[in-house]
Amino acid sequence: MTHDPIASELFPWGLSKGFLRIFIPLAALLVVIMGSHYFAEYRTARITREASETLNVDLARRMIGADIAGVVADLGFLAGHIEARGLLEIPAAQHKAPIATEFKAFLRNKQLYDQARFIDKAGMETVRVNHSGGRVRAVSDSELQDKSKRYYFSESLRTGRGQIYISPLDLNVEGGQVERPLKPMIRFAMPVFDSAGQKQGVVFLNYFGQRLIRHFKRAAANIADHVELVNADGFWLSSPREEDQWGFMFHNDRTFGRRHPEAWKQILNTESGQFLNSGGLFTFTTIHPVLEARVAHNPDAGLPAADNGDPYQWKVIAHVSPAVLQSTPLVFLRRNLLLYATMLTLLAIASIFLARSQLRHRQLAAEREYERRFRRTLENVQLAAVTLDMNGKIAFCNDFLLRLTGWQHEQVYGHDWFETFIPPERRATSREQLLSPERGGAYAASHRDEILTRGGKRLVISWNRTLSLSSEGTATGITCIGEDVTDQERAERELRQLSRAVEQSPSTVMITSRDGIIEYVNPKFARLTGYMPEEVIGKNPNMLKSENTSADEYRELWETISAGGEWRGEFQNRKKNGELYWETASISAVRAADGEITHFVAVKEDITERKRLEQEVEARNQQLLRSRALAAMGQAASMIAHDLRNPLSSIKMTLQMLGRKPAGEWGGDEHELHQIALERVRYMEDILADLLTYSRPDALKPEWIAIDKLMETAISLAQKRIDEYGVEVVTHFRPGLPTLHGDSTKLRQVFSNLIINAAQATEGIARGQAQVSIHTRLELAPAGSRIQVDICDNGRGIDPGLQEQLFDPFFTTRASGTGLGLAIVKRILDQHGGDIVLRSGEMKGTCAVVTLPTGPVNELMVSDTETAPVAELGEQL
Repeated sequence: MTHDPIASELFPWGLSKGFLRIFIPLAALLVVIMGSHYFAEYRTARITREASETLNVDLARRMIGADIAGVVADLGFLAGHIEARGLLEIPAAQHKAPIATEFKAFLRNKQLYDQARFIDKAGMETVRVNHSGGRVRAVSDSELQDKSKRYYFSESLRTGRGQIYISPLDLNVEGGQVERPLKPMIRFAMPVFDSAGQKQGVVFLNYFGQRLIRHFKRAAANIADHVELVNADGFWLSSPREEDQWGFMFHNDRTFGRRHPEAWKQILNTESGQFLNSGGLFTFTTIHPVLEARVAHNPDAGLPAADNGDPYQWKVIAHVSPAVLQSTPLVFLRRNLLLYATMLTLLAIASIFLARSQLRHRQLAAEREYERRFRRTLENVQLAAVTLDMNGKIAFCNDFLLRLTGWQHEQVYGHDWFETFIPPERRATSREQLLSPERGGAYAASHRDEILTRGGKRLVISWNRTLSLSSEGTATGITCIGEDVTDQERAERELRQLSRAVEQSPSTVMITSRDGIIEYVNPKFARLTGYMPEEVIGKNPNMLKSENTSADEYRELWETISAGGEWRGEFQNRKKNGELYWETASISAVRAADGEITHFVAVKEDITERKRLEQEVEARNQQLLRSRALAAMGQAASMIAHDLRNPLSSIKMTLQMLGRKPAGEWGGDEHELHQIALERVRYMEDILADLLTYSRPDALKPEWIAIDKLMETAISLAQKRIDEYGVEVVTHFRPGLPTLHGDSTKLRQVFSNLIINAAQATEGIARGQAQVSIHTRLELAPAGSRIQVDICDNGRGIDPGLQEQLFDPFFTTRASGTGLGLAIVKRILDQHGGDIVLRSGEMKGTCAVVTLPTGPVNELMVSDTETAPVAELGEQL
């Protein structure tokens, strides 16, 4: 016989081998691609963040410099105006009023300053105008103060013509106490001279420091959650954490240097830069307010060399913690799981197709490649710059912007900026926004706008704009400095999409403090538990406990996570509405930069449905086992019926016929032996009836039953045995109990069996003392109301070690009996959704406690396949 190798390969084993030969290498390639994707994404995100941090820190520095320049320009204008009007040439008594008028007009128009003062060279306030609550007021002579002993007056008086004095940025103090609410303040001063060149005093402007800090935060809005402004001593002037600010004013020793000692050494000794250490990523630059003021007042002098030892300097610091910098594989997988799962599925489908193709054609070899290109262009940190006149004509354009857009100098100089660079649909709006200062409109210092390259490509630029003013204070031009944020804007859009995806996660996320106090829960938590975030934040997670988790488990959990490990397990917790639910949890610690545990994170998943299914499967398995046992018992009962019952019926019939003989025809002990034999036959019939009853799971015939009527009928059925044992039956039926929905015949059998068992348990007790008590009551439970029936005797009681076996088939403690009575009771109660428990009585004896639901209960039916022997037995009988 010949063998067709191709035909043999088409069998499943050959197809499986072909599939694995193709799928395994492709899957390995996908793993490599996924690893490359992960590392490329991690590196790209890192580089983008570093560039963004540097840009935003520099923007914050420029914004502060612009604010200082604006104040210096105002101060120079005000001092020069006083000198130019010759107000210092007249006696002090006469120049007070005009100077006060100038100050009030100035403060009212500018709305930037808290106070304007003129202090004469002796240190006495000559004029002081306050700006408070939107009102400008010149104080009376009685309120003027001697400032000759104040440090800022003596230092400002030493400055020469055209020099600026700037005080430290601190909080305003009134009457020796820090003013509330807090009012950050910085004082600018310039000496004024008469026509003879003699110094006559100093003009002071108290600048609202909060405005400078607000502009600082606005300039660094993209990094507002981790950018800080500190002075030369390391004290915070602005911080995302309000409790850190102004420590030197409240004798608080918390400083940036104490929190990050190694980083502070490098920052303090360097003008600007960026570095990474164990504490995270630090990006910083230095602001020298005095130098900024000098350059602003005398631009032609240029910027003097910065001195790192300058005691009056501020540091702009952006600090990104290590936790934020980390890009864990879990986060990557969560974001890309669908993509790679889809790719893996496609690989499997393709592998199956190729394997089948190879088996059928022998010569075909196909290979499917998946590649993903990652191209991110990273340029050195540079800025685009352009200067426009107030008609929108380009007066200056740097090389970076030209390279960015593809234009040449001669092609853009003198041309209209909006017609050349702005998309048509944006030209009118952009012109109005950019040139609004000339027209008296509101002016935004920074904004984002689109520009066109020479080739028509659109770029998104983040602009920071500064007005150029003439000596008369009129705007002569606008200088715009910008960064190409096209890629950043796209990344932000993707980041927002990712954030929404995380917020819509199907898993519950909870973050607690080290002490176990809830600080964050995601929306899934609220949907699952019914608790809104504001209801649980600040509370302990044990508010969800259901008391079904042992103290040992909680102890193990806390020991694991307190040691920095990860704990995985399952909880049964309670919802707001009291409903219980199961969840699987993964709980781990979150560490600070110094390795200290600061928080705990729990990611949990609702597994209530899975638990329910597991319990249902277990119940069905148990039901299947019982059904198989019943089927086997049915087969045995069938054999017994065939082999024993028919002969037994014949014997019984014979004995009954013999019993008809007249009494005089019986000889010796024949009559007594006849009665014993007939009694034994009936006993064997009872055994056979119990066996058939237990092995045949008849369907229920439910109806509504009154419990008191049911118990009275059951007592009547057992009355013969009750009389036989001389037992007194005491009943207490609680009135008004609801009716039951069940099979009255089967329930009568249950209660009559239990009453007979109770009567039998009193054997050995003298007549008149044996007693069986029956009590009924209503029991309320979360699952619904149930009726409880207690049947108690005062007999010898039950050995506690045997209670678990009493409901097993064929187990009995009596010399006679089948051991099926309680097993039949248990099976009937299971069909009704009820339960039975045996316990010791209050004094002695045993109590059988039966509980039955008051509502309809569906009977658990046995399949036709499993009950076939039972049905077959019924036909034989």
